[in-house]
Amino acid sequence: MDEYSRILIEEYCMKTDSATSRRLEKLVRKSYDINAEYTDSDAVFIEKAIEQEDDDNLREALKDLSGFMFGW
Repeated sequence: MDEYSRILIEEYCMKTDSATSRRLEKLVRKSYDINAEYTDSDAVFIEKAIEQEDDDNLREALKDLSGFMFGW
């Protein structure tokens, strides 16, 4: 995963206090662990987050996270 994508997502999480930002923060932290396993629930969540995101840069960062999480 591109470090710039992590930075954008982490910045979003620091600025926003919502259930979405807290879950994204957990996924980003999890992305640092090479042994982490992602669930179907994680996949559904990240896809919904991508669909709902209005900011193009953040949307691309979320796509990068999704690709990293599931090897796409």
